[in-house]
Amino acid sequence: MKRKSINWFRIRIILLSILLFFCFVAIVGRMFQLQVLKKEELYKLAAQQHHVQIPLVPKRGTIYDQKENELAVSIEVDSVYADPRRVTDVEGTASALARVLRMDRAELRKRLKSHRSFEWIRRKISSREAEEIKALQLPGIHFLKENQRCYPNAQLASHVIGFVGLDSKGLEGVEYQYDSLLNGGNRMWTRGRDALGREIVTGDRLLEKEDQHRNIFLTLDKHIQHMVETELSSAVQKWRARGGMAVAMDPQTGKVLAMACYPFFNPNQFLQYQSKFWRNRTITDSFEPGSLFKAFLAATALEEHVVRPSDSFFCENGAYAIYDRTIHDHTKYGWLTFQQIIKFSSNIGASKVGVKMGKDRFYRYIRAFGFGEKTGIDLPGEGRGIVHHPRYWPPVALGTISFGQGISVTAIQLATALSAIANGGFLMRPYVVEKITSEKGETIQSFQPEVIRRVISEETARKVAALLKATTEKGGTGEAAVPAGYEVAGKTGTAQKVDPVLGGYSEEHFISGFMGFAPAQDPKIVLVVVIDEPQGTAYGSVVAAPLFRAMMEKILPYLHIHPKGTLVVKKGPDAALGDQTSEPQSLGEDGKVGKTLEKAVMPDLTGLSMRKALSRIEGKGLIIKVSGNGKVVEQTPKAGIVIEKGDICYLKLQSSS
Repeated sequence: MKRKSINWFRIRIILLSILLFFCFVAIVGRMFQLQVLKKEELYKLAAQQHHVQIPLVPKRGTIYDQKENELAVSIEVDSVYADPRRVTDVEGTASALARVLRMDRAELRKRLKSHRSFEWIRRKISSREAEEIKALQLPGIHFLKENQRCYPNAQLASHVIGFVGLDSKGLEGVEYQYDSLLNGGNRMWTRGRDALGREIVTGDRLLEKEDQHRNIFLTLDKHIQHMVETELSSAVQKWRARGGMAVAMDPQTGKVLAMACYPFFNPNQFLQYQSKFWRNRTITDSFEPGSLFKAFLAATALEEHVVRPSDSFFCENGAYAIYDRTIHDHTKYGWLTFQQIIKFSSNIGASKVGVKMGKDRFYRYIRAFGFGEKTGIDLPGEGRGIVHHPRYWPPVALGTISFGQGISVTAIQLATALSAIANGGFLMRPYVVEKITSEKGETIQSFQPEVIRRVISEETARKVAALLKATTEKGGTGEAAVPAGYEVAGKTGTAQKVDPVLGGYSEEHFISGFMGFAPAQDPKIVLVVVIDEPQGTAYGSVVAAPLFRAMMEKILPYLHIHPKGTLVVKKGPDAALGDQTSEPQSLGEDGKVGKTLEKAVMPDLTGLSMRKALSRIEGKGLIIKVSGNGKVVEQTPKAGIVIEKGDICYLKLQSSS
């Protein structure tokens, strides 16, 4: 029987068919991977090959105060770049640019010899520099419009507003806290190019549509801020102090009306200042409050019915030994009532009240007033202060903490806690942002007053206010804090600073402070002022109390709170009904009525030459700051905004050529 011969031809055909089948499957799979699974990734790679994208600085939203005065704006400026392949004279171009921009010639030469199609020369140059470079008509040198952050009021509220870096990212303050909302998103300039990298798109370059930015409205009042900063600066310089802080707050809502730290800095040139000057010390830095803290001792003792204002304590004639320490008073006192202890600021009397109350109860109220924890203010970098638990208190701590030694607080904590006394017992959350609007002005989010908790009863708050009012009356330590014609409730404070080298308390360096509210019977504003290391004298009654008075003398009339004897003139058809009042008016020395504030409406200056623009706003008492040449293309404040004497007007001029 013959065996069948193997058909090798058929086997080869089958094997080849299987191989081709698997090759087909592999090709189809690869096509599926490239055209479906990796489609988006490959699209992006192709776009990168055919286009070059240059990130530009986006336009940021405007920051306003509560009355729509602009505090931070974005303006268009020129940035200069080079296309090195089109530069015909590298040496000449580098020399010309170095002369105008004051840059290193070798560095410019290196950039101009690059093989890339795009090289930044310098971003955000001045209008003068841009005009000089344009006049040179250098081949391969071009310009792009970018947005630059501008702070038209210079140093005003700089610690609250903060600033942005070169890439328009917020670095401090509100600019940092709300960066994602203020920043309109990345802005890209796209250039087309062929396979060899040569530019193939001509004419105007189109910018990709940018995301909508948000505008921020603060609770700050520019005029109150200016008053506070002016007086704070004068006081620090007068006493040759290391620095100073001030916080003004609406006690009923927690709105921060002004917040200042001295030394100031100009956010338009923030790099010219050391970084330590950027810090908002009213919320970051803690210090021992000294006798300022007696206000909260009084609130605790009265709320817990430990003492009555008429209860008497023997103040040991100025020296009182507690364990291994001796507490001193600045004046030798014998028997004092609790009201007098607060009025004359007796450390010994306060210590005895604290011991009578006990550390656990006192600690509970210290924390209830918000000390030892963040207030929750909407600014970055807030500190907690230092409040140790009673289990860690040494034997003398209860006595010393009663007059503000052995505990650290921040200025914003003091303002918030004092507001709880001024408003009837409620601890409010402080805030600086009132609302957020869209690019079109539509309100996206608004912020309302927030009660954290009730700390003391309304009755106790009234009693403490009465004690603090007595402190500012004749013979009290706060007598110098009262503006003529007003009633103020407040407390002085003088605290020794800790010596970081030798340890213990310094005999030379002190903190001087005053905190209070006015009017005493119907508080509209709480103000805390602190002077760091004044020279000559350290007493809060001498250093800080007059500063408080100087600020309040300006702020209260601005808030339409008139001193006793002020004539308020009614206006309008229903004046007899008393439902309308004019601008604040007061009796002058000659008995005539004169306006306290001079207001006007900002005119539209766009399109005018500098001479015509200055002529139109002449006599309005504005501080004018001008940049550029030609005609006005941008103005701050905007047309139609209510302005007052002393406001800063920023004008940007640009030539039509």
